[in-house]
Amino acid sequence: MNKEEILKKAQNRKPNQMDEMEMDIYQKSSNIGMTVGLIMCVVLMIINIYSNQPYQDVYSVFCSILCGQYMYRWIRQKDKFTLFCGICWGFVAVLLFISYLTKIFV
Repeated sequence: MNKEEILKKAQNRKPNQMDEMEMDIYQKSSNIGMTVGLIMCVVLMIINIYSNQPYQDVYSVFCSILCGQYMYRWIRQKDKFTLFCGICWGFVAVLLFISYLTKIFV
C-alpha cells in the first residue's frame, strides 16, 4: 500500500471503529484475561477441594464467559464452528451449574 491508500483507508474509517493494531491488542488482552481467569479458577478449585466444598460453580462461571464470547463471535462472523463451540461451552456451563446445585442441596 502506498501513503495515499493508507490515508484514504484511515479517513474512511468510522470514528469508533478499531484499526488492525487496536484489534490485535484487544484480541491478545482477551486471551491473556481468559488465561488469568483460568489460573484463578484452578486456584479457587484447589481451595474449595481442600476445604471440602464443591468447586463446579467456579468452572460454571468460566464456561459461561467462554460461551458468551463464542456466541458473540458467531453473531458477528456467522461461522458454524464458532456456533458449535458456543453451544458446547454453554452446555458444559449448565451441566456444571446443575452439578453444583445438586451437591449443595442434596
